[in-house]
Amino acid sequence: MRKYLFCLIITAFAFGISGCSDDQYAIEKQYWRLQKQAENIYKNPHGSPPKELEKVIQLLNNFIGKYPKDKLSLNADFDIAGLYITKEEYEKARAQLQIIINKYNKSRTVSAEALFLLGTTYQKENSWGQALIQYRKIIQDYPDTLKGLEIPLYIARYYKTAYQPDKMHTAYKEAISHYKGLIEKYPNTALAYAAHSAMAKCYIAIKDWEKTIETFNAMLDTYKGKAKMDGILLNMAFIYSKELKNNIKAKEALAQLKNDYPKSRLLKAADKILKEIEKK
Repeated sequence: MRKYLFCLIITAFAFGISGCSDDQYAIEKQYWRLQKQAENIYKNPHGSPPKELEKVIQLLNNFIGKYPKDKLSLNADFDIAGLYITKEEYEKARAQLQIIINKYNKSRTVSAEALFLLGTTYQKENSWGQALIQYRKIIQDYPDTLKGLEIPLYIARYYKTAYQPDKMHTAYKEAISHYKGLIEKYPNTALAYAAHSAMAKCYIAIKDWEKTIETFNAMLDTYKGKAKMDGILLNMAFIYSKELKNNIKAKEALAQLKNDYPKSRLLKAADKILKEIEKK
């Protein structure tokens, strides 16, 4: 949870929330002090008394009320939700997250993050059906956000950890279909690149190696020169060698990696794969 909240500090700049220029350092110092108080609860959620939670929540609300347009007010709003989740007060957490969704409804990223935490509260209560409703809202309403890209994979991986292979396989197939739709709707964009990468992960998860290679080749054709492809070429070499038993294609991928990226940090790994191939 702390790592998540730290990320919000960084991403707040991207949400169009203006900072207060009068004495920003003093505002940041106030927020830092609030975080230190919140950390006591995060570190010992079951041992901290209810009054301590109420006090910190009130202080955070006061901060938000005093600096409603400051970039840190978003963090404070999420801090409140995070504290309630940590204390397992899920109804209050959901109420706070709904406040965030309403307040920042113009920010697709914030709305998607808040919906994900809403789903998390249900998941922590072992109410997967309710959690899934929130996660599907993200896929439907915010597919172009980072969380929107992650959620289809997240759902499939949940079924894997829950030992439900049929549902896992179905979820991966649905994810693949979703990513294909994004690639078609937003061709030659950073979003399409991310969707291609996510789709490759799906094929790897279900061990469809031919489709994985097909996806990687599509990425090479579409994004070469726009993004580094050395990692993709290394993965292709590994799959050709280990899974498809096609050492000729594996060597071709490794040769392309060395030729196109002579200073790549992956060259040692490439040499290791090549040595293993040559031993056969």
